Amino acid sequence: MTGWSVKVSSARTSFKKDPMKAVRLVPFSPSGAMYPDNTGKEVKHDDQVGPGKTYTYVWLLTSSHAPTKDDSNCLTRVYHSHLNAPKDIASGLIGPLIICKKDTLDLHGDKAADYLYALMFTVSDENLSWYLDDNIKMFTKTPAKVNKEDDDFHESNLMHSINGYVYGNLPGLTMCVGDKIHWHLFGMGNEADIHSAFFHGQILTERRHHLDTISLFPASFVNAEMVPANPGRWLLSCQVNDHVEAGMQALFEVKDCFPKVHKPRPQGLIREYYIAAEEVIWDYGPSQINNFTGKPLKSDREAETFFETGDDRIGGKYKKAVYVEYTDRTFTKRKDRSPEEEHLGILGPVIRAEVDDTIRVVFRNNAKRPFSIQPHGVEYNIKQGGTLYNSIPEETSRSKILLQRIKNTSAGLPTPPPASQVPPGSTYTYEWVVPKDGGPVEGDADCITQLYYSAVDSVRDTSAGLVGPLLVCRKNSLKSGKQNNVDKEFHLLVSVFDENLSWYLDENINLFTKSPKNVKKEDEDFQESNMMHSINGYMYGNLPGLRMCKGNKVSWHLSGLGSEVDIHGLFFDGNRFTISGTRRDVINLFPHISHTVIMEPDSLGKFGLVCRTVDHFRAGMRATYIVEKCRWWNMAPEIWLHHKKYYVAAVEMEWDYSPNRTWEETMHMGLKDSPGNTFIDKEDRFIGSKYKKVLYREFTDDTFTTQKQRPADEEHLEILGPFIHADAGDKVKIVFKNMAKRPYSIHAHGVKTDSPEILKLHQVKCTRTPVDVNKDLYSGLIGPLVTCRRSLMRKIGLKKEIEEFALLFMVFNENESWYLDENIKTYVPNISKARKDDDQFVESNLIHAINGRIYGNVQGLTMHTGDKVYWYLMAMGNEVDMHTAHFHAHSFEYKFSGTHRTDVFDLFPATFQTVEMRPAYPGTWLLHCHVTDHIQAGMEATYTVLEKEASKGVKGFLKGLFTRS
Repeated sequence: MTGWSVKVSSARTSFKKDPMKAVRLVPFSPSGAMYPDNTGKEVKHDDQVGPGKTYTYVWLLTSSHAPTKDDSNCLTRVYHSHLNAPKDIASGLIGPLIICKKDTLDLHGDKAADYLYALMFTVSDENLSWYLDDNIKMFTKTPAKVNKEDDDFHESNLMHSINGYVYGNLPGLTMCVGDKIHWHLFGMGNEADIHSAFFHGQILTERRHHLDTISLFPASFVNAEMVPANPGRWLLSCQVNDHVEAGMQALFEVKDCFPKVHKPRPQGLIREYYIAAEEVIWDYGPSQINNFTGKPLKSDREAETFFETGDDRIGGKYKKAVYVEYTDRTFTKRKDRSPEEEHLGILGPVIRAEVDDTIRVVFRNNAKRPFSIQPHGVEYNIKQGGTLYNSIPEETSRSKILLQRIKNTSAGLPTPPPASQVPPGSTYTYEWVVPKDGGPVEGDADCITQLYYSAVDSVRDTSAGLVGPLLVCRKNSLKSGKQNNVDKEFHLLVSVFDENLSWYLDENINLFTKSPKNVKKEDEDFQESNMMHSINGYMYGNLPGLRMCKGNKVSWHLSGLGSEVDIHGLFFDGNRFTISGTRRDVINLFPHISHTVIMEPDSLGKFGLVCRTVDHFRAGMRATYIVEKCRWWNMAPEIWLHHKKYYVAAVEMEWDYSPNRTWEETMHMGLKDSPGNTFIDKEDRFIGSKYKKVLYREFTDDTFTTQKQRPADEEHLEILGPFIHADAGDKVKIVFKNMAKRPYSIHAHGVKTDSPEILKLHQVKCTRTPVDVNKDLYSGLIGPLVTCRRSLMRKIGLKKEIEEFALLFMVFNENESWYLDENIKTYVPNISKARKDDDQFVESNLIHAINGRIYGNVQGLTMHTGDKVYWYLMAMGNEVDMHTAHFHAHSFEYKFSGTHRTDVFDLFPATFQTVEMRPAYPGTWLLHCHVTDHIQAGMEATYTVLEKEASKGVKGFLKGLFTRS
């Protein structure tokens, strides 16, 4: 469905529009789009091309858009119509734009590749298409009876596609063993467009790292290289559960064109494992206590949803299937788990292998239905694949459709290989290899994390519990099967286990509900009670065994699993870790995506290990880890090179998300049909754009009598608190005054915080008014903390001037604010009509903001050509807070095992990223989240680039030399 692939160093595109709608063609990044940019009619001819008209676009690809030395030769971008981007793209107007380094390009793409394939993963929403009414008339039998607002009709038009094809219908993905394949992958769409593209049986290289699964989101672009080693018809699928079911799969064929082109057999060890699938009763809360509140799970306000038992409630215990390790192939004696493995919980045994090793897994199915083992991160013969996609299990329509596709296009027999479904009571031996070019690279930890899981029906099998960790390690990094160079090794799986999708749902209803016949499986409350937000199958602090010593080298092996809601920001309170050359305390995880991070804890105590996604935090995706003093020399004194002090208060005030609607009115050609009316219009039962909030504000001293006035270069902060700056080695003291009417505090991400006694005092103060960190956040309490490398030049003012801008992308959920009731009383014209449980009222209070402003109302984003600009990108919030921050006209650089260039950065709850830009093009440019609903809801701003004023004489020189950094 994508348009022609355009490969350029510079481009001239002649465009003719068929008569129907006016459209506009826009590339990422060289040009702008249809938005208020203060330009006159004479430069707006390209903003829309009328039916039957022709316009020639010229895109100049300067060095500022070129791949960096750490990028691959060619970068993935797209071009699309931008008159109304969500509707234009849903109608089909989009194509790949490939930008390459100079002298690396020929007619077919990168000279270094044998084949180039561009793939778009998107849930194409035909409900948004300009042609919806035409399609109803053309393809439904009784158009007059179609209700476009019907949920089932709406769902039927969400096409989970790869290049516009579903269920294996994408043609043309053919290659030979040994070919160098360059994949240009991108996502588009809405909040449902979280994609994990899994290339079965292959190892890809992406940003120098080895993997087989790639994350894609709306307007995210990835370049990956692959050299297929095994012939066969392989599956390419999105591993997000909902997308698996809805047909987001394709088939690519690897042919044995040149028989002599084969990798030599690995010369390493054969590592053998004996693993069985067994049915157990699993308890998500074995202590029966919410260890964060001390209350019983069945009566705790948040936990009772999931642990309450009754006539139509299962509670916290479920029958599940798990992987269990045995000592040998007789499967007579289980291998006991050591204390170091206690934390594994529901996970199967850890499979470890070094590069060039062979993994042999003898699998015994002791369960009552067919299961398998499908690995990530290794290579294997196609007959060893554990995924059933060429046979017909009676329960999976997905496999039936894929089978029909194979029957139509392949002469091969449809009989599935034994590896793809092992019957109950049977045994099968899998053999996988770890290729030399598939292990850790420079900058990686010694072992990279992968998963294995059952994939007869990957959705139901994993929901039932069949998943485990697999480590691919450097040569000579394992000793007696364990890692040499770490003191502790922990494996964590964060997942919302959807027990409604488990094979054992009916059995669990019969086993654990008091009135099974009265259970309504389609009831939303019943389904919600079975969504178990867990870490290793434990909730609300019940995960045991995460204990380490101060100064230990700890490797954390982290994975995600599940569906569209499984957007996780896993936060390690109290300590930081390193990954790909960066230091963090939050890692984002998605279905079938894994990471290894290394921590050397330097803070003692018991700390939270929680998912920062709001709903997941509340629903129990929380654990604790303990750092102990094990040696006296762990207590070395800390030396602080510099002290800084800030005076910050929590201040209640009125906030207007949309103080001016001019930009919105221009953008949507009037306010009558503007989507902003949903959030801004009061009518007689909505709050409107103004809300009482509580914000961090800086004061001049500890008397807190004079609020510090923000300079022009901080005007853009808007709702955010003041910048807090610190260099490495600084000790920052925050004098905090709570000027609000309820308890609040300040908690910092990414730095070492002081004595836990402060936290204890804080908890004592709040016993009468419980603290809810999420309500505090939605009420407005958040600000930027910027930590830098120490620099003497910067201290004395000799560092070259930079501009810095902090941007928070977040859906402010005012329904969760502490001030909701006050806001209803103050701002709703007719209070009697305001119903807090009304869907429209709830929607009206979801404010899709950048720095607390919507529809172009962020002020102060002004810079000059040639400036060195640091953008501090941040996101917080809930499952809807998947943001792809897109800067029109300019690319920027970010660091991830090297320096890379793009114009879109993916943000998720508790994501913080610094990117660097050198603006070159004067003008007012669009800056927005590229998620469809967020565009419509106003998550858009503009930034202005002015011509650089030339410095004149000695005065100008000195002014440029002695500036703040």
